[in-house]
Order: sequence, then structure tokens, then C-alpha cells
Amino acid sequence: MRPCGLLTWPARTYVSQHRFNARPTAPFRCFLCGHIESNRHRNPRGRALTTAAAYQDTADRVPSVKQQAAEHRKHVLAKFQPAGVIVVQGKKDMARNSDVMQPFRQDSNFAYLTGIQSPGFACAIDSETGHFTLLAPKLDPQLVVWMGAQPSLEDLAAEYGADACAYIEDFDTMMASNHNGLSIYTLPENAQNLQELTGKRSTSGGLHFSKSNELEDAVSASRAVKTDADVACLRHASAVSAQAHMAMWRGCQAGMHEHELEAEFLRVTLGGGLRHTGYPSIVAAGRNAATLHYDQNNALVGKDELVLVDAGAEYRCFTADISRTFPVSGNFTAAQRDLYSAVLQVQEHAISLYQKGKGWKEEVIRPSRQLYCQLLLDLGLAKGSVDALLDNDIDKLFQPHGLGHFLGMDVHDVSPSGPVPEQLQAGHVVTCEPGLYFVDHMLQPAYEHPQKRGLLNQSVIDSFRPFGGIRTEDNILIQPQGNHNLTEAAGMVKSIEDVEAACKAGS
Repeated sequence: MRPCGLLTWPARTYVSQHRFNARPTAPFRCFLCGHIESNRHRNPRGRALTTAAAYQDTADRVPSVKQQAAEHRKHVLAKFQPAGVIVVQGKKDMARNSDVMQPFRQDSNFAYLTGIQSPGFACAIDSETGHFTLLAPKLDPQLVVWMGAQPSLEDLAAEYGADACAYIEDFDTMMASNHNGLSIYTLPENAQNLQELTGKRSTSGGLHFSKSNELEDAVSASRAVKTDADVACLRHASAVSAQAHMAMWRGCQAGMHEHELEAEFLRVTLGGGLRHTGYPSIVAAGRNAATLHYDQNNALVGKDELVLVDAGAEYRCFTADISRTFPVSGNFTAAQRDLYSAVLQVQEHAISLYQKGKGWKEEVIRPSRQLYCQLLLDLGLAKGSVDALLDNDIDKLFQPHGLGHFLGMDVHDVSPSGPVPEQLQAGHVVTCEPGLYFVDHMLQPAYEHPQKRGLLNQSVIDSFRPFGGIRTEDNILIQPQGNHNLTEAAGMVKSIEDVEAACKAGS
């Protein structure tokens, strides 16, 4: 699905050896506005710049930044017991080279508590009253020419819902006036920077910050359970990311470079108003898919190859995390179908287990591994029994990574238990991403292992080896009853028939 010409700008000529062009298409009804458009009004396949207006529906469902951050602070304070002042510092600009700065992306914890996406800020929160003081950097007036006028303290307080706003250089004075004698808590990663910041200015030697693991746990626990606003952000990130994935499928041609596909993903996400991806995009053709975090994206795409893409854009720091594997030709071969179907079967079974109250290791991972091992036997990749394969971790030779992880403001999001849950709770968003890979570094030692080699069918494995790897990844919201697939809800297809149809759309 993609928006019609009423919601896009005219295309520029795409200068490349490989163009995202196609034969004229039949009239179609836009999925956003219902407008029926004939092919003579259309730009060549997917080359119109996607506008943010095309995704305004999901963006409009997201509450304001200050409402969202206020709810976040409320949840954190409900979990943090000590009385005192919580001080958290955001990121500063970082040099890329010379006087050129890296693209700025806010620290996730600070963005969670404040909603601020600009560098150099800090905040102070009274843990008992919730009083929220925003601390802003004071820019040199001469920088206005280069960076524009700085908002007033009053404007900043109004925009972000702060009870008070001061310049960060007045931090010591503000603390002495308003919070004298109170304990000061900060996140462990903030302590040294804040101590240096105040100590360099303070005549009294600086304020003392206590590194608080309890605060870190409170923030992590709050971030693990998504609010309705958080879910709305993930929906919007998913909506744009899903269209970007499928735009790559439509535009893919043998002989292109992987980075040309990556550029198509970025064209759609940037055009949709999402300026950051949540992680470096993986665009891996053929054997490159056997490298799990492949990010060189510079190889040519072969006509009979599969391409594994793991890419997601973020909105207000909340990122989608979507993986799909598609055929360059537009059609899966029989062997590719067998592998793809097996991965999809494992994923669908695992998603059915993503239920509130389920223990992650015993009630989700173990039955998923059992099915995975049975499918290895069915494909002829392994020999023996399911129990023998499990006892020898044969499935981990073909899927070296976990089944899923928390998702949110970080692609591997935080919780008190780390990046994976111990028990699923309503409000968790967890990826489900089974894969099947042919990694020489994993397989070669197993062929020589006294127990494992007898459980592997090397000739069959070698016949599948050129495919590299397959992964299918969706983002699942755990609900009080059942779950909700945010990726499918965003229009992202994954059945063999739907993927093939999407690859050929507009051709």
C-alpha cells in the first residue's frame, strides 16, 4: 500500500544505473484518502517523495510531548521511594570531525522523563512533590546567527510542562535556594558528568550526587511497561517503517547495490517525517545474511538471491524493529519457500505464546525451540530426535540469537531483568524474530564435534548455504487478554503469497 499523487510531491529524476521505474500501472484507489488515480497521473514506481501527511493519521493519535513525559515521570516516582531530588542530564552535542557535529539523538532516559530532543539540557525532579525544573543551556548570543534564536525560559517551561525553568549555569544556586539539605539522586551514568559540571563552578566544591541503582530500576521498570502514548509512538514508527520496507521490495532489481535499497528505505522514512533510524539498517543479500549484524550494505544483489532487511525508524525515540526476507526476482524458489515457511511457522507459533503471565524461558522459548528442532528434521538439515537436538543445542547452530527482546526507546530496550523479559506483562512490547542461517563459523566446528556431527546432514546444509539466512521479525504488544501485532497492524505483510505480490506491485 502507498499513498496516491494527491499526497505526494512530484518526483525528481533518480540518477542511477538502476532506476526505480516500472511499466504503467492500472488505476488504483489510495488507501489513505480514497482518491482513484489513473496511471497517466502517476509518477514512476515509488519515486514520488513520500510526505509526512501520508502518515498523519497515526501521528495525530499521539498525545503531546509534555503529556507523555508527565505520565512517564508519574510512573517513575511511583516506583522510586527515597525522598530527595532526582537530577538527570541529557546528552551534549558530540563532534564528528573538526567543527562538524554528529546528528544529535537524545539519551533515552532523559527523553523519557522530559520529551526534550535538543542537546545540553538537564532536569531536577522532587521525588515527593513531582515538582519538575527544566535546566536549559545558555547559548552565546553570537551563535544566534548560526543556530537561530533560543526560546525563552518561559517558552521552554510551557512547551515541556515544567513547573520552573532555569539556566543550567544557575543550577547550584537554584538547588541551594529550593532544595537545600535534600539528598540528590541521579542515574549511575550521569553521576560523574554532573559532579564535574557543578564542581567546576561551585565555590563550595560542588554538590554531591548519589548514584542510585534504585532510580535506575524505577526508570527501567517504567520504560518496560508502555503507556498508551508510547504505543501510539510505536504504531506511528511502524506505519512509516512498514511502507519503507515494501518500497524496497517494489524497487529491487538484480544488479543494484544493497545501499541503493537502504537509500530507498531512508527516502520513505525521511519523507514520512522520521529523521532517525533506531539502529544501523541491515540490508544483506545472499550469503551476507549469514552475518547477523551485517551493515556494510555495499554488495551487488543477485537475481536469484534473497535479501534480508532489518530496519526500523523511530518517532520520539521510540523505534520500530522489523525484519523481512524477500526474493529479488519477486518469486521464492521451492527451496527458499521451504526455509521461509519453516521460519514463519516458528514465528506464528511463538507469537501465540506471547501472553500475559507466561514465563519467558519455559513457556515461550522452550516450546518454540521444540518446534524449531522438529522443522530442522522435516527439512532434512538435522537427524535424530527433537530431544537429541535440544540436548546438543543444534537449533542454536542455525539461530545463534534469541527469539526476541524488549522494544521501545532503545531497540534492545531496558527492564529490571535486562533486554529480555522474565515473565510477560501487559504493556510489554517484545519482538518475535526467529531466523534460520547458515553460518560457517557455527557449522564447521559442529561438523567435527563428536556428538553434534552425527545430528547434522551436511550435504543438505550445503545445498541451502547460498541462501545465507532468513529472518522474520514483528513487534508484539502484550495485552491484558492476548496480544497485538503492531507490525501487521501497520500493513506489513509476510506470507509467501503476500510478499511476492508486494514485490511485484506496480510492475
